[in-house]
Amino acid sequence: MDTKIKSVLGSVLVIGIVAAMMTAGTQSWYSDTETSVGNTFTAGTLDLTVNGGDDPITCLFSADNMAPGHTYNAGTITLRNNGSIPGRLTVKVSNPVSHENGLMEPEITDGDLPGVEIDPTGYDANAGDGELWDECAMKLYFDMNSDGIMQWNEPLIYDGPTGLDMTAYYSIPLDTNLWTPNHGFDGILDPGETVDLGIYIKFFNDQASPMTSQPQYTGLTNNMAMSDDMQFDLIIGLEQV
Repeated sequence: MDTKIKSVLGSVLVIGIVAAMMTAGTQSWYSDTETSVGNTFTAGTLDLTVNGGDDPITCLFSADNMAPGHTYNAGTITLRNNGSIPGRLTVKVSNPVSHENGLMEPEITDGDLPGVEIDPTGYDANAGDGELWDECAMKLYFDMNSDGIMQWNEPLIYDGPTGLDMTAYYSIPLDTNLWTPNHGFDGILDPGETVDLGIYIKFFNDQASPMTSQPQYTGLTNNMAMSDDMQFDLIIGLEQV
C-alpha cells in the first residue's frame, strides 16, 4: 500500500479514537437510584352488624297481647358499619305470614273458618290462614334520637297498611328496598357510624280499618284476628356508596 495512504488511514484512526474518547467523556454524569419496595394495595371492607352481631339474628321486634285501637313500639335495633368504607342502608320485607293459632268462639261467630283466611279483597300477599295482617298498619323508621319511640320528624322507611296488596298504596312491596333517603338522612353509614331502626305497629279498630273504608273490603272484623299472629323477615343490607 502506498505510504501516503497508510499515513492518511493512520491519521483517520487516531482521530476516530480521540473523538470516541471525547464523546465518552462528555456523557459521564453523576447518577443515583432508589427503589420503592413492596408496594401494596389492600381491599377495604363493608361489614354491617346488628346489635353488635351478625347472622343468625332472630325475633328482634315483637308486640304481644295486641288489642284493636292500640299502637305499639315494637323495638329498635342498632345498625353499625363495622367496615372501612361507607355504605348505604337497604331495608326489605320478605316472607309475610299470618297464623290462625286456633279458632276462638268470637272468631267463629263472626264467620271465620278453620284453615281459611278471610280476605275480602283477594289480593293479600301473606301466607297462612290468619287475619291479623289485614288489621294492622306498620311504620319502619330510623330512630335518630335512640329513644325507642317513633317521633313525627324521624325518617320513615315505610308507612302504610301491612296486608292489603291491591294497589301500591295498600301494600308492602316485598323483597324490594323500601328506603328512599329523606328528612335530611341519606342512609349512608360511614365507617364506625351507627343508627337505630325501629318498628311501630297500629292495630286498627273496626271503624278505622281500611277494610271498612270501601264496600269491597267489608266482611273482616277484629274478632277474626283474635289470637292470630303476623310474622315477616326484615332483610337489612349495606351497599357500597
